[in-house]
Parts: sequence; structure tokens; C-alpha cells
Amino acid sequence: MGLWLLGMALAVLVQVSLGGITRLTDSGLSITEWKPLLGVIPPLDEAGWDDAFRKYQLLPQYVKLKSHLSKDDFKFIYFWEWFHRVWGRLLGVFFLVPLLVFWRRRQLEGLLPTLASLFVLGGLQGALGWFMVMSGLSELVYVSHLRLAAHFLFAMGLLAALVWIGLTLASPRWGTPLEARHRRWTWGLLGLVVVQLAWGAFTAGLKAALAAPTWPDVNGAWLPQAVLEGSVFNDALTVQFVHRTLGLLLLLALTGWWARAKGVGAALRHSVLGLSWLQVTLGVLTLLHAPYAGRLLVLGALHQLVGTLLFAALVAALAPSLRSTSAEGVSAPNATPVATANA
Repeated sequence: MGLWLLGMALAVLVQVSLGGITRLTDSGLSITEWKPLLGVIPPLDEAGWDDAFRKYQLLPQYVKLKSHLSKDDFKFIYFWEWFHRVWGRLLGVFFLVPLLVFWRRRQLEGLLPTLASLFVLGGLQGALGWFMVMSGLSELVYVSHLRLAAHFLFAMGLLAALVWIGLTLASPRWGTPLEARHRRWTWGLLGLVVVQLAWGAFTAGLKAALAAPTWPDVNGAWLPQAVLEGSVFNDALTVQFVHRTLGLLLLLALTGWWARAKGVGAALRHSVLGLSWLQVTLGVLTLLHAPYAGRLLVLGALHQLVGTLLFAALVAALAPSLRSTSAEGVSAPNATPVATANA
């Protein structure tokens, strides 16, 4: 079961990456309807493509920004949104089928409510995705960056639960609980990473990298007056400034954590350090290459992926401490049924 849940965490990571590519290719509004079952079938002939393209042409995004798109261009952006939605449905299958098998074997004692809740939350994540898309169907030319961030952070919550429970079940003796001070420090850093991920989503949603594609200065200044006057939630330049500044602060804090948190396994501790430096490097490169769509797609997708891996690594560092307190009931109830089934 632990390996299954860790596999699900990997599948969620793929889905998050697909979501990032969907955003970077401006594909999120290419499918104007939400059909949970029939939506897995794309247009099968030219008449179907004409109908889908005609619906997209009614959107403000097409009218104001994308009127140059040909039908072949539309097919490209349609693919990424379709793939993102279909993979989300497959996640439900990947989760539900093994869950039913383990339930049939009576191996879910003590776990069924938690895992059933995760399945329901996964379904709600799909609904939240459609709620996000709806924001760009009438007035906005892109989806709301606030709803985009909510959609992304919800996925991070699911990923954290899968990593924590998966590690606990796959290796009950894995890792050493952190000392109290290191545990508090790690929780604080994880919280800051979540804030940074949110502002990363704001940056992507507002296309804020284009507001100042320079480094280390901000369009020739260190603290532009516009930053002091702009909204930290809605102004593109201010959002980018918050994101890049918090990124540097996190890098320093995580480097300090690496030097002091000796209770964490060496491989995991070094991974956090390496991911931190790689993430900042990718962030700078993404910023500098933001005006070039092809480079932005590759670097932006990698930047998001590494940030997600850093988040998962910190969750993994906390997992033994969670197991030693509130998670004791996660691994123990499964022991007897598994032994019985194996016997």
C-alpha cells in the first residue's frame, strides 16, 4: 500500500507538471466545457474540431489576444488541456481500483476513512479546476491567478498527504524523528515554501515574469517605486518582486537548515540543499528568458517541477516526526490484516 501511495504521489507530480505546461502554453481555456465522463473523448473529425474551435473563438482570450491562431494552433493548445484533464481522471482510476482491492482483502482497517477522504478531495480538485477555468470564460483573458493558486496549492496538499502516508506504510521504521527545535524550524520552512509556491502561481497567472525580465536588478532599479505602490496580490511587478525576494530568503534559510538539521538523513538533507539552489538558478534563468516563449516553456516547467520536489522533500523530512506522534495509528492497524492475508 505504501508503494502504491508513493506511486500516486509521483502521478500527482506528473499532473502538476502538466498543469504548469498547460498554463505556460496558454491552453487552459481551449476546452470551454466540463464533461467529467464524455470529456475524455476529443474531437474525432474536422466537424468536431470546427465546433470546438468556434466555441473557443467566442472567448475574450481569442477575441483580444489570440485571433491570429489557426485551427492547427488550436489543436496544439487543446491537446495540453485535454491531456491534463484526462490524466486527472486517470488519477481517480489509479487510486480507486487498488483501494477497492485492498478493501476487499480487509487490509484497510484504520485507513479507510483517510484514504476515502483523499479520493473525495481528488474529485473536488477537479471541480476546483473547472471553477478556475470558469473565471476566464466571460470577462478575463486568462483564468484568475488567485483561483490558479488555489488549484495548485490544493494539489500540493494532496501530494503531501500521499508522501506522508506512503512513506509511513512503505517503511514504518524509515527516518528519525527530528528534535523539537529542528521540527519547528522545518515546519516554518515548509510554510514559507507554500507561500512561495502560491506567489509562483500568482507570477505565472499574471505573466509577471515579463514585467521585469532582468536580474539581479528590477528593470534597472533595486526597489522600483511601483513595487511600493502595487498590490502584493494583483500587481504583476510587485508579485514578481515578492516571489524573487522570498526565493532568495528561502535559499539562505534552507542552506542554514542543511547545515544544522543533522537529524535528517544525509541523502534527504543534501537533496533539499541541491533542490534549493537548483530552484533559484532555474528561477533566474526563467526570468531572463521570459520574453522567449519556447525557452520560457522549458525553464518555467522545470522551475515548477523542482519547487514541487523541494516541497515534497521537506514533507519527507517531517514524516518520521509525524509518524511518531499523530501517525502511529496509520501503520499499526494494517499489520495484522496484512499478515493474515500473506499467511
